[in-house]
Amino acid sequence: MKNKKYIKHILIAAVSSTALIMSGCSEDFLKPDPLSFYEPSKTFTTKEGLESALATCDKHLRNMFFHWENADGAPFTSEYLFSEMAVNGTTDQPSIPGVGVDLITLMQPSAADNASTIRYGYFWDQTFSGIKYANSIITNIDNVEGLDPQLHDEMLGRAYFHRAYRYFNVVFQFKDVPLFTREVQGPKFDYKSTQRSVILDMITKDLEYAVQHVPEVADLAGMVNKGTCRHLLIKCYLATGQFDKAIAEADLLINDSGYSLMTDNFGTFINPMPDVHPVTRNVIWDLHRPENKMAATNKETIFCMISRNESASSSIRIKTMRNAVPFWPAAGAIGIMTPDGKQGMDITTTYFNYKKTYGRGVARMRPTNYNQYGLWLDDQTDLRHNVESGNWMVMEKFKYNHPKLFTDGNPYAGKNIRLYGDNGELLCTDTIRNWFNWPHYKTWVEDPNYETSNSYEGGEADWYMFRLAETYLLRAEAYMWKGDAAKAAEDVNVIRKRSHCSKLFTAGEMNMGVVMDERARELYLEEWRHTELSRVSYIFALTGQTDEFGQTYTEETLSDNSYWWQRVSKYNNFYNSGIKTRSGVEYTIAPYHIFYPIPQGTIDANREGRINQNKGYAGYEYNVAPFDNLEEAMAAETEYSN
Repeated sequence: MKNKKYIKHILIAAVSSTALIMSGCSEDFLKPDPLSFYEPSKTFTTKEGLESALATCDKHLRNMFFHWENADGAPFTSEYLFSEMAVNGTTDQPSIPGVGVDLITLMQPSAADNASTIRYGYFWDQTFSGIKYANSIITNIDNVEGLDPQLHDEMLGRAYFHRAYRYFNVVFQFKDVPLFTREVQGPKFDYKSTQRSVILDMITKDLEYAVQHVPEVADLAGMVNKGTCRHLLIKCYLATGQFDKAIAEADLLINDSGYSLMTDNFGTFINPMPDVHPVTRNVIWDLHRPENKMAATNKETIFCMISRNESASSSIRIKTMRNAVPFWPAAGAIGIMTPDGKQGMDITTTYFNYKKTYGRGVARMRPTNYNQYGLWLDDQTDLRHNVESGNWMVMEKFKYNHPKLFTDGNPYAGKNIRLYGDNGELLCTDTIRNWFNWPHYKTWVEDPNYETSNSYEGGEADWYMFRLAETYLLRAEAYMWKGDAAKAAEDVNVIRKRSHCSKLFTAGEMNMGVVMDERARELYLEEWRHTELSRVSYIFALTGQTDEFGQTYTEETLSDNSYWWQRVSKYNNFYNSGIKTRSGVEYTIAPYHIFYPIPQGTIDANREGRINQNKGYAGYEYNVAPFDNLEEAMAAETEYSN
């Protein structure tokens, strides 16, 4: 590793320069793995160097998606806090920067990024790090002598995917951003924003190339294949209003690419704690076991990120059992009490091993009422919300397990816990953090290195990024944009039938909300929810269509009103009801939070140019017209490079 002086130089010279990286970020992301991206004369002169560079792109993709830092919340968690699905449940925290409760106060361009809840700065940094990695390959691949032409095209296609994936997310998180199409090799302080429509058009063309040249089957697990590129291309076609092309690509992926929905039990059956939480084997449970996600028998997986306990180089503890599970063992007056006023729950006891069964939750991602109840249509047979099978966990399944209850002969020892006493009194003071239901089939992940620790939080696990169920829902969305409600209903019902739902939709019942609800049911903890709602908001503005709320939108006013805002304000019962935490902080959110703020450190460092700020944040009044065509944006790069 180079010395700190050299690192500072590289921070300026690389694509993620001081004009793009917030001050104070960790130097760890600069550590080259497996080869240095800052010595292209060594890295990019051989096929092996390019392969190592692509491996780093793959690894970075997983780290960007699930980087659980310092045992706190993941950047992925932020995506749900900015949606109708969840809020931050750490109610003991005061209103300090980084604790995602009062978002109107918190979300400022100069606010510090925080590892616990809100990670918009991390999204920004890691996006441009990933673009840097991809551009290093794209820029230098033609310099490798003797590279087989077919391999050249495959590698270039994979690099295009990696750049496209980062840009696709960032334009729906941050809107207009700087565009980089090649490696930056020196300091530059006059960056300028580019309209996201221009970026979307570019990455769509790049993905068309990738689909043509990346092979159907990857050489290694966790490597981008043709299906991965095609799936993202479908999203790009939707975002650019090319709905017929989106349907055609989805048809190919669903019917002619070797993928199929898993509709029967398959793979290895894991029943982790049958004495405490028995599971009746079912396809939804099997589908979400880490052991089965990359199994040869699983035909639904399109792209899966690899995280394995046995490999330090691919090991990230997922920690879903910490972040998406209630703080059930809370002690003192805020804990879960028995009807006779005794402490009910304990994590150290040998009575019912709830620590290993459910994890030691802290509720970083507390589900809304919409998430827990309203979303499910009171469909008792839906396996994704089914308690009897063991897939879904409700608090009433816990039993009072505090050891003192047993030693004292308390009549409630070992009985099911209750929220209310005999006279209607509340037995759990902090119901935000300590009492809610959750999808056990998605959160349970074995944590073998923490068997004896109270921090049993969810260990390493392979995790879906793209699977065929989402492809069906993307095609359903495309049909809805085209006004073909009957075909949209067919695709939604395919997903619902697999989950044994009793409620199926007719064409007359279909609207975009039905599709987005089904995404929420099927893809919880997989999709980037805020990004997807922002994407659909953009398409509503692009098409001028009316949504299920009777609203129409324009792109220029999405920061004032959007489809994202309508869903958040109507379905998130915390943000729309003035609810406060027990530390007195009110849950707030604003329409302009459809876009995250551009980090102020980025804007300030770009002292000779202007990177635009989003509406609603300080500095917006200084915006200038962004690049509105690819030729002009690339010409600025060419002028610099020369």
